[in-house]
Amino acid sequence: MQLANHFLIAVPAQAPSMFSGSVVYITEYNPHQGAIGVIINKPISQTLMDMFNEIDIAQYNPNWAGNRLYLGGPVKAKNGFFLRKTIDYKNNTYELTGNQDLLAELGKNKSDLFMSVGYSEWSPMQLESEIGRNNWLVIKGNDNLIFNMDPAIRYSEALKLAGVNDISSLYFSGDVFA
Repeated sequence: MQLANHFLIAVPAQAPSMFSGSVVYITEYNPHQGAIGVIINKPISQTLMDMFNEIDIAQYNPNWAGNRLYLGGPVKAKNGFFLRKTIDYKNNTYELTGNQDLLAELGKNKSDLFMSVGYSEWSPMQLESEIGRNNWLVIKGNDNLIFNMDPAIRYSEALKLAGVNDISSLYFSGDVFA
């Protein structure tokens, strides 16, 4: 099972949690080391300028100043992280980093910027276990859902990409890969 460059779509659960209604982009995966990802559909009320007033975001790219910040997950929730395209452009994958030195590179390339506070992490075999319990649908990642879509509809659009048009049909058993 390869989960990097895939989205996890939370299946409705009885107990609400941070991940209820979430779409998570998985940036790193290794069955022996676990997984790292970032929630892409839970914006917080602050913009990049609000949160990082000690950094002049506009110096990197003036269009970024008003970008929304997202709740990326419970790990290091007071730190900022951003998605950056990896060297492997063929697979269109992103890495999650907190290295501010890379912002200048992103700004020069006029790259889209997705920035979160915190990220999500799973220990070895934890995510596989959650998928096996039907806590997540898994679909291939794509740029459009991360960068070009209103965060308010990312969950419903991700469900559509998984072939789910009626949320009540999510109560099932068996394989959950789209």
